[in-house]
Amino acid sequence: MQTKEWYNKKEILEIYPLSTATYKTRIKNIDPTKTKFIKSKSGSPSRLIHHSVLDVLFRKRRRLSSKEYDQTIKWVRNHHWNYFGDVVPGSSLIHELIYKMRYFFEELKKTQTEKNQITLFYAIEKNTNDNYYHAHFLIDFIKDMPLLEGIEDILEIICDPNTNKEGRIYLKEYDMKYDKGGAIYSSKEQKYFYEILW
Repeated sequence: MQTKEWYNKKEILEIYPLSTATYKTRIKNIDPTKTKFIKSKSGSPSRLIHHSVLDVLFRKRRRLSSKEYDQTIKWVRNHHWNYFGDVVPGSSLIHELIYKMRYFFEELKKTQTEKNQITLFYAIEKNTNDNYYHAHFLIDFIKDMPLLEGIEDILEIICDPNTNKEGRIYLKEYDMKYDKGGAIYSSKEQKYFYEILW
């Protein structure tokens, strides 16, 4: 949810995973009614861009390179996802959960007819009631999107299934009416470990 009407370059680069060069390229053909200039203390005027065009201009982004690890959270929060969920295995430590999530990704890849058509982001967080961990995740399928039930079947390999008394697996189609909300929740800053797999 936008709280401001106009954003400067510094604020935009804090939200979106862009270099200064990419920022300059993207604004070359901006609608003149969506940008304005204000005086700045440094002498040259500062450009402001209207919030209504930020996602159109800056959200679309190629995959990150290994050198851009520090941009991961920004990238995740601005990517379009198909599924959102979490798994709470009965007793998993961080290294065990990393192995399980990587296995989950390898099994998801088997549902695809072409290579490089799936992205999985996961973040590991400590349980509130014990010394074990759970994982939040986001999935993007470019093609061949499997049914919810098929993904749940794979999740049940790495996590105890849900019962009437206990929910261990949560999986939903990403609800676009919440826009970036699910991605922001899944990439909260207090995570112990996170990784993008593609």
